[in-house]
Formats: sequence, structure tokens, C-alpha cells
Amino acid sequence: MSYLKSILEEEHQRLKALSVKYQNAILSYPRGSISFKKRKKKEYLYLAYRENRKVKFEYIGPGNSEKAENVIKKIELRKNYEDKLKQVKNDLAEIEKVIHGKKI
Repeated sequence: MSYLKSILEEEHQRLKALSVKYQNAILSYPRGSISFKKRKKKEYLYLAYRENRKVKFEYIGPGNSEKAENVIKKIELRKNYEDKLKQVKNDLAEIEKVIHGKKI
């Protein structure tokens, strides 16, 4: 049984390190979501986020610009890391239950 417990503890440490890595990656990308607004038949990209309970819109540029595409890619990457972090946290919770002898 000690082999199994050591493997679980090793996996627990790996998942904790992965969680920290994902959290740091999430912080390096812009927060918020993409918002397109039409002005005089042209689309413009805005980054919408909350600051002190208020929704703020930060102008990025025309919807088809290179800067807009970069921001969209960064937001998608952040969301991908958030999904991965959620899975890691679920796995951590399951392993902690097993290590402490609780039923799953």
C-alpha cells in the first residue's frame, strides 16, 4: 500500500505545481472578454472587463486589424488555461480524498 500512497503523493505534488503554473499563465494574459461594436457600418473591437464593480471597455482597434487578432488569440489562450486549471483542481480534490481515506 505504501507504493500506491507514494505514487498518489507524487501525483498530488505534480498537480499542485501544474496549478501554480496555470495560475501564473492566466495572470500573464489580458482579463475580460471580447466585444465587437458597430460604428458607422464598421466593426471595432473592445476588451470588456470589470473594475470596482463597473464594466470597463478598452478600445483595441478595428475588428480586422493585427492588434485585434493578437488580443483575440490571447483571450482564447487564457480561457484554455482556465479550463485546464479547473480540471487540475478537480483532480487535486479527488487525490486529496483518496490520500486522506475518504470515499470518492
